[in-house]
Formats: sequence, structure tokens, C-alpha cells
Amino acid sequence: MKTKDNIQLTTEELEGKLLERFGTENPFKVPEGYFNSLPNKVMSRIARRRHRLLIWRWAAAAVFVGFMATGGLLFDNYEKQQALEAENVQYIEDALDYSMIDNMSIASYLTEAE
Repeated sequence: MKTKDNIQLTTEELEGKLLERFGTENPFKVPEGYFNSLPNKVMSRIARRRHRLLIWRWAAAAVFVGFMATGGLLFDNYEKQQALEAENVQYIEDALDYSMIDNMSIASYLTEAE
């Protein structure tokens, strides 16, 4: 409790010193007609902020759509590449089947090449 009393005393002393030095007159002045034009200034700033926010939202949406389109194109390209690769493998297997070369003939050909 003693600390609370000391704080109260210190606050009262400080208040007294401030009243002696500055008095009771308000040192802050407001320009003439300031509060008449204040609502219009605030509303114009809000409108500009909303406009900027709207632009950022559209920009974010455009970036998102761009990423989605790029991802779709890459996925489609990957699917086409996989289909083409499977088609090439099938073509090679069919060519080997149609050539009617048995494994012994291929092995002997490879050993002769060395």
C-alpha cells in the first residue's frame, strides 16, 4: 500500500507542476473549419483505399488464374508425352514381333559385332 500512496503523491506533485508551468489553457489549436471538411477528407481516403484493395484483389485473382492455366497446360503436355511414349514402346514391340527374329539370332548378331 505504501507504494500506491507514493505513486499517488508523485502524480499529484507532477500535476501541480504542470499546472504551474502551462496553466489550464489548451495549447493545441485547430484550424478554422477543420471539422467541417474532415468527413469529406476521411471519406475520400476510404474510397481510395477501397479502390486499391479492389485492384489488389483482381491482381491476386489474375495471378491465381494464370497459375491454374499454366498447371493445366503442363499437365496436358505431360499426359500427351506419356501417351506418345507408350505408343513408341508399343511400336517397337510390334516391330520386333513382326521381324520374326528369335533371341538366339539377336544374341549371335550382338556377339559377332564385338
